[in-house]
Amino acid sequence: MIIQALSGFPIGGRGLKPALLIPCVQLDPKTGPEPEFQVSLRALQRQGLISTSGLSDQKDLIRYGSALVQKFDTDPTIPGVHLVQDNKDVRLNFKVNYSQLASEVVRITTHKPASFWQCSALVTLLPHQNVVVEYSSPNIAKPFHVGHLRSTIIGNFIANLHVALGHNVTRINYLGDWGTQFGILKYGYDARNMTEKDLEDDAIKKLYEVYVWANQKAELDPSVSSKAREIFNEMEQGNISELKAWEVFRNVSIKDLKRMYARLNVNFDEFHGESMYNAQKCQEVLNLMEEKGLLEALDDGRKVYEVNPKRRVTVVKSDGSSIYLSRDIAGAIDRQEKYKFTKMYYVVDNSQTDHFVALFSILRKLGFEWADSMMHVKFGRIQGMSTRKGTAIFLQDILDEAQEIMLQKQQETHTTRDDVRLSGAETADRVATSCILIADLKQRRQRDYVFSWDKALQSRGDTGVKLQYVHCRLASLEKNCGIEFNSQANTSFLREESALSLIQDIARFDEILVNSYQELEPCILVNYLFKLCGNINMSLKHMQVKGAPLEVAEARLSLFMAARYTLAAGMNILGVKPLDQM
Repeated sequence: MIIQALSGFPIGGRGLKPALLIPCVQLDPKTGPEPEFQVSLRALQRQGLISTSGLSDQKDLIRYGSALVQKFDTDPTIPGVHLVQDNKDVRLNFKVNYSQLASEVVRITTHKPASFWQCSALVTLLPHQNVVVEYSSPNIAKPFHVGHLRSTIIGNFIANLHVALGHNVTRINYLGDWGTQFGILKYGYDARNMTEKDLEDDAIKKLYEVYVWANQKAELDPSVSSKAREIFNEMEQGNISELKAWEVFRNVSIKDLKRMYARLNVNFDEFHGESMYNAQKCQEVLNLMEEKGLLEALDDGRKVYEVNPKRRVTVVKSDGSSIYLSRDIAGAIDRQEKYKFTKMYYVVDNSQTDHFVALFSILRKLGFEWADSMMHVKFGRIQGMSTRKGTAIFLQDILDEAQEIMLQKQQETHTTRDDVRLSGAETADRVATSCILIADLKQRRQRDYVFSWDKALQSRGDTGVKLQYVHCRLASLEKNCGIEFNSQANTSFLREESALSLIQDIARFDEILVNSYQELEPCILVNYLFKLCGNINMSLKHMQVKGAPLEVAEARLSLFMAARYTLAAGMNILGVKPLDQM
């Protein structure tokens, strides 16, 4: 109704298409006893939907907005429109029929709990994308280092979000599975007379110990390094014996990684690796660059590419070998041929910014127009994430300790109504992992942050415990309230102020997802869920289901079910699997 009204206005000398206006209409979170939608005149102006002629200052916008208000015809669905202004903006606020809003929000959410937001015009207007997300990218034959944690969980969020919004998504884990370090590892493997049978238990631990041992030997004995280079050269030349051992290392590594990813509720469609882009593939890239005149030979034998007048990057080393930049060029070309992506995200920390600037620049100069659809999703680093003793920086140790702390909290917790109750090691692990994920995802993506065990795992405050606890409260309510869900419940009984707040929160879910999508910021969704949990708790306090008159109870239950579906949807997009019991 708002769109129809606005699209009929002669804004800028013409009527506006509804598709242009829909993203500008938002639920106003600051309204009082009755819900209101708002349209920012500044936003319309920034997007060229309002002519800037004659609207140079705030007074002009107020005068313009007042004229629009006078033209608006109210009806029972939209009983009023008025102007709201502050120092930065002038907005049209539309009062809406609360009963109709409550009915539609609850009905749509409970009818399609796993996809209710997809019927929103905000979501359906998003152009469909064929998306590839590269994230995590640990090294094989080594324990999962916490340095890869942020890429893993931010990349998983981005992939989940795009799937939730209806895009086609391919999730790729680009493993560090090639290089001279595998010559070192194979030297140690052979020197200790190891076989594949030795890797049936604790494979990664054993391979890492062998690698550390061989590396120490190489530091003391140059002949070890020389032998390792020979072994890796044999691998590059296709030596079957050497490649067979490497394949064993890779397979046991992926098996171990999948176990770790299962704890994090993370999954991938494909495991790729640097090994896919060997010397021949890299040479094909170099030939393309030579043909385009993009390489400059230096006196020391290196070949470089000029990113800009102040910066050149090495593409070929002085000994003629390629570097990982050429492998990434080959990888990008290969992925475009295979997936025909319209969006490609590399989820890698801030320190690699220069690398991706060079990569995208080279691809553009090679004439690939799709290079403009590639994006480096940057993030800051975690500081201080280790076990409490500070002795390990491997993720398994971090997760194991978090689980242990959660179990300890269970034993120490007093029996009070609001305290978090855990039910076994598996649940403790899920809650602990939720805490670590949320402690990270609530941060602004590009900022470094200091990890705190106490803050991440506390039972109260804005943590993963809060999200899980509120979800469990709602699941318990549905199970124990004594009535059945009625899809035709009369939502006009939802007159409490807390009910209004909750309905408005649920109604904003599509806006939050689209905003998160536009910014690629998980903290937008996390902070929304914290606020939603606060309103759920307030509503549970003031709106009893058990013992209330049947029609009132049915209306309240339907609202709480809509709230739980919304909370669960948000948690799943973040990569946090909701619990029904703690």
